Amino acid sequence: MPEAALLHAPPGWTRLAFVSDLHLSAQTPRTMQAFLRWLRGPALQADALFILGDLFEAWIGDDLLDDTARTVEPAQAAVAHTVACALQAFAADGRALYVQHGNRDFLLGAGFARVACARLLPDLAVVVFQGQRLLLTHGDLLCTADTAYLQFRAQVRRADWQQRALAQPLAERARQAQALRAASQAAQHGAGSWADADPAEARRWLTHFASNWMIHGHTHRPRDHWGDGQLRQVLSDWDCDTPPTDQQRAQALWLHACCGGLTVHRTDCR
Repeated sequence: MPEAALLHAPPGWTRLAFVSDLHLSAQTPRTMQAFLRWLRGPALQADALFILGDLFEAWIGDDLLDDTARTVEPAQAAVAHTVACALQAFAADGRALYVQHGNRDFLLGAGFARVACARLLPDLAVVVFQGQRLLLTHGDLLCTADTAYLQFRAQVRRADWQQRALAQPLAERARQAQALRAASQAAQHGAGSWADADPAEARRWLTHFASNWMIHGHTHRPRDHWGDGQLRQVLSDWDCDTPPTDQQRAQALWLHACCGGLTVHRTDCR
């Protein structure tokens, strides 16, 4: 089991917002615009925003933010620059911004964090807020039955693998990322219960980290799971580009401390 970072929320924090699985890319313009509107509007009510993985559909290196990337991968570079600058603006007035890696953007690094004014959180992280220990994770490690993916994940999270990958030309990295996305989409057509989080594994994590509240994404199956005094909240993915409208989805989960209590609600961000 991975180690968990420990974060104590400052006493003045009263509102936390959580999102995940936005999968932003040049191919999802409506989703990106929805996220940018939300960052400029309702998100400003949060003292801290936690993005629990897969902010981008693919992140092939922090050099996407370099000027030279605009001639090599102009579409990806434009998305990277626009989103990083929007996050920077969100954090400009002292709001806290935390980002976990997902299975699509595991190459996010210090360069991105510096431009976006974000702190990269490891997977896992425990946030102590209003007396609660919130266990945060992207969620892919909970899918224990997907052994092929977990083997791949272990490989690409190694420092030596990432160093070799980032040493390749940007255009080659883009080609490889496109091939991986195509393979992933093909696999998703046959995904069943094996692709979901393992409830027993989630309970084990909660017990190990002395928490009774987990928040995660990855599975694209938003729901609140209760059992044995424990709550596991699954975040929504964001998709405003797939018709019809009633199948589109973009939610944020909010925790609000008020009047000695803690309220929890989801908002539609479309």
